[in-house]
Amino acid sequence: MNTNPLHHGFPLFLRPATAAACIALGALAMVAPAAAEETAPTTVPGIQEVKAPPAGFDAIHASDAAIAAYALPPRPDANRTPMAYAKWKRAMAAMTTRVYGQLTPTNRAHGPAINPGIHRDAATRNGTLTSGNWSGFVNLSSATSYNTSTSLNGVYADFVIPQVTNPSCSGTDYGSTWVGIDGWGSSDVLQGGVGYAATCGSAPSYNAWIEWYPYNETGISLAVSPGDDVFADVWATSSTVGYVFIENLNTGTWQEYKMAPPSGHQLVGNSAEWIVESPQVGSSLATLPNYKFDFFIDNYAFNAPGSAFQPGSASSYPVELERSGTVYSLPELENAGAFYMSYQ
Repeated sequence: MNTNPLHHGFPLFLRPATAAACIALGALAMVAPAAAEETAPTTVPGIQEVKAPPAGFDAIHASDAAIAAYALPPRPDANRTPMAYAKWKRAMAAMTTRVYGQLTPTNRAHGPAINPGIHRDAATRNGTLTSGNWSGFVNLSSATSYNTSTSLNGVYADFVIPQVTNPSCSGTDYGSTWVGIDGWGSSDVLQGGVGYAATCGSAPSYNAWIEWYPYNETGISLAVSPGDDVFADVWATSSTVGYVFIENLNTGTWQEYKMAPPSGHQLVGNSAEWIVESPQVGSSLATLPNYKFDFFIDNYAFNAPGSAFQPGSASSYPVELERSGTVYSLPELENAGAFYMSYQ
């Protein structure tokens, strides 16, 4: 059971575990957690690699302090949010291989919502928001600066990578599926997910990535393919310290990174989102590929006091990707926690 009053494990500071704190491994084996998270610098500004826990580490039965020490996705409270806990538990149980490899800076960026607004036909799409680059669901808080009362500081999703095509057969179309914090009316976005590119006559490409905008996307070496089930968890422990964890549930492979924003930027926590986006590529806004459908399953966002929010919560709103009056991508809510995206 989670005893951390800042539920979902979003403590104000990572609390060092003591040598006496032990974790049950199976029935008998015990191992002491690290004194504090261990990180290594990378060649990419703002990104540190987090050292993996020791072999046999059992996150499901570990203490909150041990989970924080290894910077693994914080554990939802099994009593307050049993479905969120069940999804986290499944992701932790599926982990088999920590993947290491080259970080690849790109010229793509997943920035804040462009031209955020209300749908022009409020009578038939009541409460629907619009954006020139985002589609999906966004949960909004009242935070105007980072705080431990109202700021959203955690979000995760379980989504299926879509098969994409280039319907116009002109140039390369780019899209992405991700979860993040901030970006709807704030200038930063802490995020992670999967990108895809489709060029006519060639097989589409897919890559997992992390980003704290205004930094560009950084590709990570986690192998992903269309049809894979991905668990992505993004959380922050302060306005300038964030983490991104991405796991391919089909293969049990995973990666995690500690993130810092560019100088002069920090987390607000005014929004958390589950998004299919048409990203910025170089100086241009990309054309979204035809992804047909993209399924998001059992999605949650959290704030520091422990309140949980889903796409179907009263404070969440659907977002349609709309340009010049044409809708290109829109969500359809299936239940409080699940929805699917469809290409128009």
